[in-house]
Amino acid sequence: RRKMFTFVALAAVALKPPTLAVQLTRTAVLRSAAATAAGALGAAAQAVPPPEMLLRAAAAQAAAADQPKVLYTPPSVKDVSTPDELALAQYLKNKDAKFFGAYWCPFCTKQRAMFGAAGVRALPYVECAPDGFGAQRCPPEVAGYPTWEIDGKFFNGMRTLPELQSLSGFDASIVFPAPPPPPPPPVAPPGGFKQPAITEPSTPEQVNLATHLKETGAIFYGAYWCRYCRLQRGLFGTAGAAALPYVECAADGAGSQKCPPEVDGFPTWKIGGKFYGGYQTVEELSRLSGFKPRTATAVAVAAPKGAAVAPKGGGGGGGAARNRET
Repeated sequence: RRKMFTFVALAAVALKPPTLAVQLTRTAVLRSAAATAAGALGAAAQAVPPPEMLLRAAAAQAAAADQPKVLYTPPSVKDVSTPDELALAQYLKNKDAKFFGAYWCPFCTKQRAMFGAAGVRALPYVECAPDGFGAQRCPPEVAGYPTWEIDGKFFNGMRTLPELQSLSGFDASIVFPAPPPPPPPPVAPPGGFKQPAITEPSTPEQVNLATHLKETGAIFYGAYWCRYCRLQRGLFGTAGAAALPYVECAADGAGSQKCPPEVDGFPTWKIGGKFYGGYQTVEELSRLSGFKPRTATAVAVAAPKGAAVAPKGGGGGGGAARNRET
C-alpha cells in the first residue's frame, strides 16, 4: 500500500510543470509515470497473499478432500436362504475360496441370488470394480465375472450350487434342487443363425489390421448371439469385419465349427498360439499380433464398461472381461 501511495505522489509531481531550467516534454513525463506504475504492480505481484486469503484457500482444499466418494454395492438379495445354501456359503468361506465379481455384473447378481439373503452375507465375495464398495485388486487370472477360486484353481463363469459343491468338496449327502431348465431356443433358420450385420464403413487401417490378423494365423472365436462379439466386429467396420478370421462356435450358428476347449467364453482370440479371452481393443490386437499401422488415422476405441466374456453355453453376455492368457 505504501508503494502505491508513493506511485501516486510521484505521478502527481511528474505531471506538474518542472521548475528546472530544462523543460521535460509531455512524452517523457508519461513514460516516467508508466515506468513507476509498472514497478509498483510488479512488486505487488510478488507480494505474499494476505493471511486471510491463505486460510480461505486451505479451507477450500480441505473441504474438497473431505467430499465423500460415490461407491457402489451389488443389488440386494431378498430371498430367504435354506440351511443348505447357508452351510455351503459358510463352507466356501472357511475353505478360503474366493468369489470375484463386480457390482454391475448381472451374472454375479444371479450367482449371489442362489444363496439367499443370509448366504450372500456369508459368501467370500471380492469386489473387483474400482468404484465398488470395498474394491480390491483382483489377480490376473480373473478374466471375467463371476470367477471362483477354489483350492488355488480358478473357475470362470457362473456355477450352479451342485457344481460348487463338487468343486469345493462340500458334503455330498446334501442334494440341492436342480436349477429351472432354460427356455427352449428358437428354431434355427436353414443354414443357421448369422452374425448381425455391421453397417459402419471401414477405414483402410481397420481393413489392414483384419487382413494382418488373418494372414498371421490369428483366430477370432465367437457366437452369433454374443453382443460383445458384435461390438468386437464393429471395431473393424463392414469390410474389416468380413476380412476377420472369425470362427462361429454356436452349434446353431451359420458355418458352425467345433471350437477348442480353451475357448470357455466369447469372444476369445488365439494369437501367436496363445488364447486371450474377452473383448480386445484395436491397440491391444495390434500389440498382440505385431501389427504396425501405416498411418496415424486409426481411432482408439476403449473397451465398453462391462465388456464381457460371454459364457460358452449360454445365449447372453457375462461380466467384464480382462485380457487373459492360457
